[in-house]
Amino acid sequence: MPKSTELLRDIHETNLMYLLLLQRLAREGNTPALGGTPVSEQACRWLAGQGREALVKLAQSSVLLARLDLPPHLLLSALSQGLDTPLAGSQPAPAAAPARS
Repeated sequence: MPKSTELLRDIHETNLMYLLLLQRLAREGNTPALGGTPVSEQACRWLAGQGREALVKLAQSSVLLARLDLPPHLLLSALSQGLDTPLAGSQPAPAAAPARS
């Protein structure tokens, strides 16, 4: 896979994770946690009302949407919510097999 295709896929994946995080915080009414992001109250309401398909479509932008200037402890806490195991106790992922040309 060409590097530009991999980069674009990574941007799409990052965008989707970021939008899902913002949506979860908006649905929980945790707008103070969004303090480090330029998201208006109206945008929070819009995000909270969207389905996954709409966010996937929005995430397909070639521009990175994430702006991660949240305090690190808050970002890690928000990302780890809903995981079965805490981040500190998880095992490292197995190494991926090398790509074949």
